[in-house]
Amino acid sequence: GGGGKIGQVVQTVKTDTFTGTSTSMADITGMSVAITPSATNSKVLVMFAVTIGNSADNRSQIKLLRGSTAIFIGDAADSRERVSGYGYGQADASSIGHFNGCQFLDSPSSTSAVTYKLQYKTNAGTFSFNRTGSDTNNAYMPRLAASITVMEVLA
Repeated sequence: GGGGKIGQVVQTVKTDTFTGTSTSMADITGMSVAITPSATNSKVLVMFAVTIGNSADNRSQIKLLRGSTAIFIGDAADSRERVSGYGYGQADASSIGHFNGCQFLDSPSSTSAVTYKLQYKTNAGTFSFNRTGSDTNNAYMPRLAASITVMEVLA
């Protein structure tokens, strides 16, 4: 008995903003969470909800990792980046935000602490997190919150 029950839940919430210009994958500050599974056959349900803003003509990508291993990413295809989410800022609308949500059932096969985190990269412009790309001081340019939640699913 007990299979499929939730063993523990851990969440990180980020309410402040983050911006970056890295053209290679880099951590999003404050978007990681650790869990210690109680058995090696436990699964971990990983969920995140984020909003990305971009500068004009910028393409941003996010990737979910367990430790240093990328998980929940697309298949390999030529030189394309394998990622978990994507956002694009249009030339005439640098304030556009893109929502990315994820639910992924992972099998870490471990009873040691496992850390899940989000990384980003941008092609040339500015990656914005929890805010719009332009971030002008107007009521219609919101500030947002993001979360990453992990739940142990008992075998």
